[in-house]
Amino acid sequence: MAITKNWFETWFSQCYYDILYQHRDEDEAAAFLDALIGYLNPNPDAQILDAACGKGRHAIYLAEKGFDVTGIDLSESNIREAKIAENEHLSFFTLNMINPFRINYFDFIFNFYTSFGYFENTKDDAQCIKSFAKGLKPGGKLVIDFLNVFTTLQNLVEDEHKIIGDLKFDITKSYINGMISKKIVVQDKNKQYIFNEHVRALQLSNFEQYCSAAGLKIIDTFGNYRLQPFDKLHSERLIIIAQK
Repeated sequence: MAITKNWFETWFSQCYYDILYQHRDEDEAAAFLDALIGYLNPNPDAQILDAACGKGRHAIYLAEKGFDVTGIDLSESNIREAKIAENEHLSFFTLNMINPFRINYFDFIFNFYTSFGYFENTKDDAQCIKSFAKGLKPGGKLVIDFLNVFTTLQNLVEDEHKIIGDLKFDITKSYINGMISKKIVVQDKNKQYIFNEHVRALQLSNFEQYCSAAGLKIIDTFGNYRLQPFDKLHSERLIIIAQK
């Protein structure tokens, strides 16, 4: 019997994923990391974990700033590519972030770009936060960059069509049973491929419960990559700072 994989175990490794999201603003990402470093004020010898690091763009940038950075990701192909940039201050491992990694080791754990809330069972979301907590040193901080559910649902575009090069993307978004879902149909010449994304519509109150159960306390929230205050009705993002 074939084992059915979770959507995130296949979609993030696809070339179509990279093509669809190639518009991501690298300057914005760098400015966000600079602002975050300024806010957190880490020691030069700080140990940082980038959980769900993808191909390592954030981890690489942080290592270039002189920090010791470890990146973990579920995708073997993403980690293979990220490992090209490895050096004495930067390393990558294939690992599911639901599993604890290096207990009481990290000063900071980062989880960027809505790389959370993918599991079908909320118990797995809670377990993931507990694993983050185990990885942090006492006093260490967890940063989760998540979508703001309220503005996301207000601005949900149900049908979207994109042509990128020779590829056609038909995207359908919906909100069903507490999940924000996206169906992506890719037309590549005479072949069609279908992918899905599902993200749980987590609110600040959900993260408060998860963090409390894991021995973490939320000490700050921000509403965008410029680290402006979180406004439930208007903010673009929900960026959470929690401390062990």
